[in-house]
Amino acid sequence: MFNDRAASAVTSFRPWRLGIGLGLLAALAVPLLAQEPPPEDSFAEAVEVSVVNLDVFVTDKKGQPLNGLKREDFEVYEDGKPVEISNFYAESRTEAPVAAEGKAPADRPQDQRLRLVVFADDVNTEPQGRTRILERLKDFFRRELAPGDQVMLVRYNGGLEIRRAFTADLDQVASDLEALLKMSSDLRKYEVSLEHAYDDIIDAIETNGGWGAPAEGRIRAWAEQESAVVRGALAGLDSVVSWLAGVPGRKAILYVSDGLPLVPGEDLFLWASARSANYGRGAAGKISALGAYGFNLTDRFRDVTSHASRNGIAIYPIEAYGMRAVRGTAIQEVMVANRQNGIRFLAQDTGGQAMLNAADPLAALQLMGDDLASHYSLGYQPQRSGDGVEHKLEVKVKVKGAQARHRQWYRDKTVSEMVAERTLAVMRFGGEDNPLEARLEIGTGKEQGDSVLVPVRVKLPLAKLYLQQGEGKRSGRLRLYLVASGEGTTTPVKQTKLVTLEVPDSDVAAVTKKEYTHEIVISLKKGTYALGVGVRDELAAATSYLRKDFVLGETEGAK
Repeated sequence: MFNDRAASAVTSFRPWRLGIGLGLLAALAVPLLAQEPPPEDSFAEAVEVSVVNLDVFVTDKKGQPLNGLKREDFEVYEDGKPVEISNFYAESRTEAPVAAEGKAPADRPQDQRLRLVVFADDVNTEPQGRTRILERLKDFFRRELAPGDQVMLVRYNGGLEIRRAFTADLDQVASDLEALLKMSSDLRKYEVSLEHAYDDIIDAIETNGGWGAPAEGRIRAWAEQESAVVRGALAGLDSVVSWLAGVPGRKAILYVSDGLPLVPGEDLFLWASARSANYGRGAAGKISALGAYGFNLTDRFRDVTSHASRNGIAIYPIEAYGMRAVRGTAIQEVMVANRQNGIRFLAQDTGGQAMLNAADPLAALQLMGDDLASHYSLGYQPQRSGDGVEHKLEVKVKVKGAQARHRQWYRDKTVSEMVAERTLAVMRFGGEDNPLEARLEIGTGKEQGDSVLVPVRVKLPLAKLYLQQGEGKRSGRLRLYLVASGEGTTTPVKQTKLVTLEVPDSDVAAVTKKEYTHEIVISLKKGTYALGVGVRDELAAATSYLRKDFVLGETEGAK
């Protein structure tokens, strides 16, 4: 027999210090036996079959795409040990896909549709080359993207700005690129700063009667300044990688940049080393080129590439600045090579390709086009569940002369991490998935100081939950994940404690015709928000992902 009074459980989080605070209050819309969650280990975690997917690009001796390979032509190794290939997909296109004509994606699997981010680094790009590249992207997309593929535009100018969220509308992308072309890029500021650095060094030499500590101090100051610029760009790339971590499908970043020095200041140290060696004041007055390696950023580059590789994101840099090395001085050639080394690193470690010296951007982009038109997707099931450890990947092709390119690493994420990342991605980009048929409701808010307490109700049919048979009762368990973004901030993804539902066997038929409601009270400033919620049935290993946009205006409540 039912108790007319609804049971409830309370969980809470400390307020988030980002202008958005969350307190959680869970309330059941139907009477159940459990008042409090049991210990976390009272049930075994649902066993899920996860698949590691690996995009592989195979070329022949001449560097041309090698099509027609079968599953048995590949061997995959994890941490040096062979694994069995459980999933195999091959894509080979002999004609342009004409994505802009609005054709249906046909039989392309969802996980083979591309999510491509164009990352315009306007801090590290020279205007003329940038213009040529952006102008040709419109033709490239129409020629190479297949139905179902989507493009996103991001501009970095010291901060990240999403110019267009993911869309398959290439006419809209073309319009957005035109708007982006009207904006400036700042690499000329870098060149002016470098010229000033040379002048400062010469002033130090003249003032102090030669090379020595003052001149080297000026070189180190420049290297520090350049390091800060490179670190900023890498932080921007790393943020985009985080955005994409929970996005399904194939993922790539087209990085429009005129390079990032792997060793900031290396060109100045080499120049100073050559000049000071001929100055004639003995070893004490000389500057060593090895001084540059105190500024080596290889580890920071590897942080970004490892993060991208673990999440299946290939980086494709394209630059036109390298053409200067052909007609430049020896020091200019060192500078260009140093900048190219950085973006080569980004490509090689993630399975992408670097498109350098792009006098003809459309021709350079053909390297990426070949990857889009011809690739293999290999999947295998790791013999463990979410160990959170980074694993080394290797692919061998059993065809003479064949070369395979792919990402180098992956990390076997825990279930909680994967759900949190997907919840964040749905909040940011949309793409709801709702096998539990859950619903989101935003209730009437209550002002509290300069904030509003907003009830968020997650409702789902109990008939969609898996209830495990026990002694005289059925038990289910849920966990909710929540993230909010608005007014310039995005919260971390928070998860509730485990919520356990227990229903007497005698009441199962009646209860499963009702809804379960979990209410989450959010403390927000007034403004416009996007909310992402993940609802996970822990026993069925099924998760719904929901998104809700809402506005907290000047009057009480949410709209």
